[in-house]
Amino acid sequence: MSHLIHEELSYIVRGVFFDVHNKLGPILPEKIYQEAMTHGLRERGITLESEKKFEVIYRERSAGTFYIDHWLEGGKMILELKVAPDIMPIHQAQTISYLKLTDADLAIIANFGAYSLQAKRLPNFIRDKKVDFQWQPKTRTENTLYPALLDSLFEALHRVHFTLGPGFIHRVYRNAVMIELESQGMAYEHIRQIPYYYNNYYVGVEEAQLFRVENKILLEAFAVKSMDKVMGMVMKARMRHLGMRVGVLANFYGERLVVETV
Repeated sequence: MSHLIHEELSYIVRGVFFDVHNKLGPILPEKIYQEAMTHGLRERGITLESEKKFEVIYRERSAGTFYIDHWLEGGKMILELKVAPDIMPIHQAQTISYLKLTDADLAIIANFGAYSLQAKRLPNFIRDKKVDFQWQPKTRTENTLYPALLDSLFEALHRVHFTLGPGFIHRVYRNAVMIELESQGMAYEHIRQIPYYYNNYYVGVEEAQLFRVENKILLEAFAVKSMDKVMGMVMKARMRHLGMRVGVLANFYGERLVVETV
């Protein structure tokens, strides 16, 4: 019979989950459940920190910070609360990212968005798993501009996603991309403003977060649930105003990195 990690603590936590769900009901704002869980756990003598901040370390450098909903008993357990129709694979992937970076023993995802409470246990088995990053360059057509640079850039982007996983805000991925580009020896310029002209008449600036890589490729790194055609149109407009011939959109949101060339 296998031993359940932190069995007594898990039993108490599950009891609070069900008590909160039974008394408050489903589909309330996530913050309400967070406050209720904090109160309920402390009533039962559980030591915890709510909205605990952690630093994201990438290649031994800080790429920003993120927050855990509940940090229990000094890292025995982390709780992630959701209000969604179901616990989705992306929720699990994001929580695994947090386990990897915090080294907590166990995570539980609780979903208050369905008719019945849903709870998913995720023990930190990744401590004992070492998986090396592997990259296979993409076969490109003869008409592709800057094929070698694109392959190097794609490799850098996939390495960032492989190392961090999903679940962080845009800024964390942008910072990690900058660290990776520097590590790979690729020169870049961080563009924060784009000037716009209409018939050679200056009409203002757009705030932006772009990278001009090797003065050849315009890169935008972000984390959104889904990309659409408008994002490609916006990138093309930016490329025109900046005099760039190739653009790359990199979305770090999902279980897999999505990269599109414009």
